[in-house]
Amino acid sequence: MNKLLMFTFLGLMVSCSDIGESDDITLDSSFNDSSTSTIVLRINEELFSTIENNRKNSIPIGDTFTINNLKKEGDYLKVNLSYSGGCKSHGFEIIWDGIIYTDAPCFINFLIIHDGNGDTCEANITETIDINLMELLGDVEQKDICGYNLFSSFNTSETPDIFVEGTN
Repeated sequence: MNKLLMFTFLGLMVSCSDIGESDDITLDSSFNDSSTSTIVLRINEELFSTIENNRKNSIPIGDTFTINNLKKEGDYLKVNLSYSGGCKSHGFEIIWDGIIYTDAPCFINFLIIHDGNGDTCEANITETIDINLMELLGDVEQKDICGYNLFSSFNTSETPDIFVEGTN
């Protein structure tokens, strides 16, 4: 399987403390009009691999949630999801290992983790969070043509929770 390892730094604001020895890159937290949650985009191959191994071995990380829908609109992946809460602010972390799988059809894997901040309220919250692909991947051709696999940390299978195709 052909892979293109990418760590894009074009126009990204990355703090020096984030780069460190672990090659961890955390992009600025993203907020959008449709989301009340904090979204953090992270590029870290080692962290991705650890969470990937844990999830395949039924060791979930974070709080439960459901991915309802995924669509690509321009430079954004729009992830519609649901979770219980309503009393505290929630956070989502999108983790990419920095790898674009270039065999046809090309694809990119993301992991998503939910942090409910100990919210014990029981309202059913449904919202859409945006993943800014330009910020995460940069202006590369694969951003527009590859498909995207999205795995929750609770998914123990090889099949993503949800997938959206690229444009080719």
